Amino acid sequence: MDGASRFDVEEEEPRVRGIPSAPTSVFGAVGVAERGPIGKAVLCTSPDRYREVFGDYTPESDLALAAMGFFENGGGQLWCVRTVHYDDPADPTTARAVRSSGLLVGPGAASPAEVVGEVLPLHLFDGDELVFSLSGARDEVISFRGSPAFVPTTETGPFALADGHTLRLVVDDGREQTVTFEAADFADIGAATLAEVTAVINAQTYACKAIADGGGLELVTDKEGRLASIRVTGGEANDQLAFPTDRREGLGNVDDRRAVTLAEVRAAVAAVIADLDVLADDAGRLMLRTSGTGAGVSIQVRAATAAGFGFDNDLHEGRDTAPAPAVRIEGRDPGTYADRLTVAVTASTEADAFRVTVLEEGTVRESHPVVTLDPALPSYIERVLEEGSQLIRARDLGLPGTTTLEPQSVALRGGDDGLADLSDLDFIGAKPGKTGLRALDIVRDLAVLMVPGRASAAMHNAMIRYCELDRKGFVFAVLDPPAGLGAVEMTDYVEREAGLYQLSEYAAIYWPRLVILNPSRGRRLGLDRQIVVPPSGVVCGVYARTDGSKDGGVYEPPAGIEVGRMFGVLGVANEEVLDEELRGLVFDKRINPLMADGVRYIDGARTLKSNANFPSVSERRGVIFIERSVKAGLGFARHRNNDERLRAQVYRTVSAFLLTQMDNGAFRSRVPTKAFFVDVSDKLNTARVIFAGKLLVRMGLATQKPAEFGKLLVSQDTRAIEQELAAAGL
Repeated sequence: MDGASRFDVEEEEPRVRGIPSAPTSVFGAVGVAERGPIGKAVLCTSPDRYREVFGDYTPESDLALAAMGFFENGGGQLWCVRTVHYDDPADPTTARAVRSSGLLVGPGAASPAEVVGEVLPLHLFDGDELVFSLSGARDEVISFRGSPAFVPTTETGPFALADGHTLRLVVDDGREQTVTFEAADFADIGAATLAEVTAVINAQTYACKAIADGGGLELVTDKEGRLASIRVTGGEANDQLAFPTDRREGLGNVDDRRAVTLAEVRAAVAAVIADLDVLADDAGRLMLRTSGTGAGVSIQVRAATAAGFGFDNDLHEGRDTAPAPAVRIEGRDPGTYADRLTVAVTASTEADAFRVTVLEEGTVRESHPVVTLDPALPSYIERVLEEGSQLIRARDLGLPGTTTLEPQSVALRGGDDGLADLSDLDFIGAKPGKTGLRALDIVRDLAVLMVPGRASAAMHNAMIRYCELDRKGFVFAVLDPPAGLGAVEMTDYVEREAGLYQLSEYAAIYWPRLVILNPSRGRRLGLDRQIVVPPSGVVCGVYARTDGSKDGGVYEPPAGIEVGRMFGVLGVANEEVLDEELRGLVFDKRINPLMADGVRYIDGARTLKSNANFPSVSERRGVIFIERSVKAGLGFARHRNNDERLRAQVYRTVSAFLLTQMDNGAFRSRVPTKAFFVDVSDKLNTARVIFAGKLLVRMGLATQKPAEFGKLLVSQDTRAIEQELAAAGL
């Protein structure tokens, strides 16, 4: 050290790193909702936030009831995903739900004259005419022509055919057709009559027909127009029939007069007059519209016009101003909920502005007092509703000449919840589309998963697969029982139908369903005072409450009369659970009973697998917490030199964290050497391991075991007699 005398400060690297605790009470749920974004995970931290995003209760939505039970029992963070039916779960754009919509109109600018006719393409006849007058000028006449292609022969027969002779032809440049003449079709095939030949050809060909008259035989295409063509390409029978073999074409100014297209009508009109636009309206109907606008222009189709055009003969005039759609109002989210909404436009206190009020069945739900059609202003209608409305959104249609809206109202219609054909696949989802369960992939801290009410073998197995494989064993699944099952049926479902028994330690199932007070009686959920709900929402709320009850709450089994108490529950849907023998039947199959014998509580904390490393809910979730925390806390060791100093630092860091967890009740002993071990030794990290770029850390955890059974030993108190005998030396 050089220079003047001084003290320098140098910060040393800590010998023990702190490990932050991973969150344990982040829950995820997938289900049907009244409204809300589809296939997008949204964090709800209260019942009010859930209703704000996903709406009210509906008969189809177990998710809303589960959210209520979750928050009522102590839950705080619930990521919700709304699902609907998808034509392809891998493609989120195939969701079947549809937004309700309605149109607000504005005064608009000057409008053209227009007349609407038949749906395109048109079915016309050869020589049909379109006759019309623009603004009182002379009549314009446009003819449409289309005739078939045909190939004639002047031979009238009889024809000396033989059994098996053929005639080959190509119609409209399609595939070659072959007509086979067989003796059975003729009185005498060697002297075949014109009528017999005609009948055989018509029986074996398509897109054309044979026509016989006194002068011979013709092959005529069904299509009539420029695209019609026919050519006889050969066959032994043609030696007798003598059809020419050159290609014959149809005539006209349309490709097929029975299917006249918009482009063909437009071309025919443009060849005669330039001041007329030929269009198709939103319904696909032919429309004639003047190029000019205002009250001075008109169009009138004359009675001489062919019926196939579908035009009336009224005088249609333009207008100097014309009310027209100015703003499209839609439900903020797809669904029928918005079919109950009416949007009213009334006067505002500011110039060039208006008020937008949203009413639900006559009750005001939202009011936006200053709204404009100026995209440059903060009050622009699209911006105001996007940022300030939970119910609707707007799309400005850019109507020329419209700067504000006059008072009016529109009822939204046409919504669809997308629940027809709903299946397990819509809840399971697909990774490419981020639908169903895979919408929760973005929730990195997800700890517990539920799919309220969707209790099927496919769904339950998919949930377990998602937790154990897709989420690397860092997520735990809470499974609902199928509706209406008794004890025997429930054990059969778990053991045989779904194959859940001994399947996984990353899931637990509960039975039976629960009875609660109807939260929307007479309005959304029927007239019954009480309703039956799946238990997963309540159970997950108990999990969250237990986790937050103290440091190390995750190590506490979420069960029992005190810890496992269920709030907001009136009873159980199947009272077989009150029978100790039947309750034992389901518990033996690792189904956790839900009790209602005065106190409503969870009476089991078992995972589905008894021979697992950590077979109880608290053990498995506690170890998940430790694993996630240690994994995150050891990030500092990546890309460091793998030497004794690093391994010693890792050892001290992990040991310090586990000591804290021991004090929080994670292990069976409060003696560190009995509670856990950490191994980062050279024996584990051999030279081969180090050269492979690996650092191995082994932890052994003596986790807590829940007391599931108790035995009370009772005997006669004989201590006084024993003392007398002892005093007597006996």
